[in-house]
Amino acid sequence: MTDDLTPRVAALRARLRQPEDAPAYAGEEPFHAAWLAHDDAPFPLRLAHAQAAWRAAVRPVITPDAFIIGTPPSPAIISYPTGVFAWDFRLDPALAPGHPDGEAIVAYWQAWLAQRPAPNLPDLAGLAHTLWCSGLSCHSTQDYGLALEVGIDGLHARVDAHASAHPEAADWYAALHVTLDGVSAYIAAHAIGEYAADCRHIAHHPPATFHQAAQLFEFLFLLNGHDSPGRLDQFLWPALARELAVGSLTLDAAQEIVDGLYLQLAERYCYGATLGGQLPEGGDATNPLTWLCLNSIRRLRLLSPRTALRWHRGTPDDLFAATVHSIAGGATYPTLVNDETVLPGMTRRGATPEHARDYTFCGCGQVIPHGRAYGAYEDVILNGAKPLTLALHDGRDECTGAQLGPRTGTDYPTFAALEEAVWTQCTALLTRGIAATNAVRAWGAARVPDYLRSLLTHSCVERGLDWRAGGADYHDGMVDVVGLTTLCDALLVLDRVVYQEKRLTLSAFTALLDADWAGDEALRNYCLREVPKFGNEDPAADGLLRRWLTRLNEWLFAQRTTFGGRWGLDIIGWSGAVYLGAGTGATPDGRRAGEALADCAGPAQGRDKNGVTAVLNSMLTLPAADTHGPLALNLRVPADAVRTEDGEARLAALLRSYLERGGMHLQVTVADAAVLHAAQADPDAHRDLLVRVGGFSAYFVELEARFQQDMLRRTEHAVG
Repeated sequence: MTDDLTPRVAALRARLRQPEDAPAYAGEEPFHAAWLAHDDAPFPLRLAHAQAAWRAAVRPVITPDAFIIGTPPSPAIISYPTGVFAWDFRLDPALAPGHPDGEAIVAYWQAWLAQRPAPNLPDLAGLAHTLWCSGLSCHSTQDYGLALEVGIDGLHARVDAHASAHPEAADWYAALHVTLDGVSAYIAAHAIGEYAADCRHIAHHPPATFHQAAQLFEFLFLLNGHDSPGRLDQFLWPALARELAVGSLTLDAAQEIVDGLYLQLAERYCYGATLGGQLPEGGDATNPLTWLCLNSIRRLRLLSPRTALRWHRGTPDDLFAATVHSIAGGATYPTLVNDETVLPGMTRRGATPEHARDYTFCGCGQVIPHGRAYGAYEDVILNGAKPLTLALHDGRDECTGAQLGPRTGTDYPTFAALEEAVWTQCTALLTRGIAATNAVRAWGAARVPDYLRSLLTHSCVERGLDWRAGGADYHDGMVDVVGLTTLCDALLVLDRVVYQEKRLTLSAFTALLDADWAGDEALRNYCLREVPKFGNEDPAADGLLRRWLTRLNEWLFAQRTTFGGRWGLDIIGWSGAVYLGAGTGATPDGRRAGEALADCAGPAQGRDKNGVTAVLNSMLTLPAADTHGPLALNLRVPADAVRTEDGEARLAALLRSYLERGGMHLQVTVADAAVLHAAQADPDAHRDLLVRVGGFSAYFVELEARFQQDMLRRTEHAVG
């Protein structure tokens, strides 16, 4: 197979990053019209009819040269989209002037929505840089193989097969049929030109070709919110295998289709995808489609799907080498996640071995049993440094003065007393976040159904329960703790400087932090450079972070979600390290007010001084196999170090060694400081320079300046 892009793929790739006009409002309100037309129907059916009418009214826009097509439903004053960032009725009054009855439509829906009972939430005022709760808006991954295997008409039959066992859910089952009718109408609306025959076929029937399978997946994925595609190389493989077996498709032709699919997915951006790993029954899951997807990632250099390779000891050596080759070439994807560390945490929380082995990445990098879960993916996000700053200020926010936590005092006679106050602040914040998320999800169980996700999630149809009402197999909760390394580094400084060396009192140290270190730069340098930090194989620093991770994980393990699942934690970092750091005052580790928190579960930016081996060894002391989600490690290596075959082999050996010893999740950026500075000076010459921010990648020159500076502050590691 050639590395060259076909002319059609090259044209699509060139067009991808050109700005496009947003879809224009057509002056139609199909959702509102269908809602009024079914005013005597029960709520589930009325909602399904309105949503189906909105989808069916799509006005397809076909991109020239596209292999895979799909247009979002048309903008409307009122609609009901699905997906991670759209989970309820969407009212857009700005479109009202485009419809003759626009003002009346807005008034109707404002009045209707105002009458809906609101969730009874804990007070979350003032917590913008401290605690975030996603509520109903969690990332998720559905099993599109359920539809690819039997087609839309087959999903109708599946609904019929289970409806009689749950007469109490008759309206919901009827709503599923209406939803499927709307999906068929949406697909049929795209039956234009060269796509007509394929669209007419998959509007009802199972895909007959690999191209039809990829197209049906994209239609469903787009309607489902363009979130996380999941195990692409698994649920699309049967269709490709059939064609390869009879000789109706070559691998080169299939590569072009995969390229087209990846470009279509990247056009609107999407989240977690997974390659490789294991089959549910055990054994390596690699197949020819795994390779095609990896080729697309390496050659196209796209921001999404955010793809991970699931590694285990049975992963083929050549696949691992090809993955490292993609990373070394600057693609940043795939990230590497270790099955042998992830699976124990999943089974500990109740996943069967078969479902655990079938996990996928979701969102920025959380793990989920593929097509079997609701929740557990950035449900609550905690600023890991805030419990300390709150403890130093009697529960008040050091930046705003708002009382965000319990009053625990401001001076503590021992380090143990300080730690307990920090723990009290931490669990108080988490209790509020968990309560808020659980309350919103209990509210949404009866009021915000998601029919399409229910159809594509195992067990919902069988149980007669919506995806948002407890129908899925698993309902875990996830707390992403951003900056926990910052917290533990800061605690270690206070233990030494205040309690052991007694250089100054805790209150004097707090005053210095409130002044952002003004007046004592020498002490700041001492705290920053002389006191040990995590990531340098220091037993005290490594042990403190391990102890905090273990305690947090066990506390969360005892909490329950709305539907009885367990809460857990991960540390991804994503963009929250910068955003949350912007609202956090100076911390004792030498960090200035407003600077980013630690960008992942590893060492804070620039704090690791003893080389990459020390970083990996420190990470290996953490209880990764007990946590629910990944403890991500970001590494930045210079391009010159991996430009040759020998350099690439050294990188592969380093990464493999980390995984074999139990490392959980690796994200690698190949870019030295000189290149990053050159890109700042001449952005046009570095448009394709990719960097790994946290749980996602970005083109460096398109990042805000503060994210660029954060990338430059990360330690640059040699791998030789």
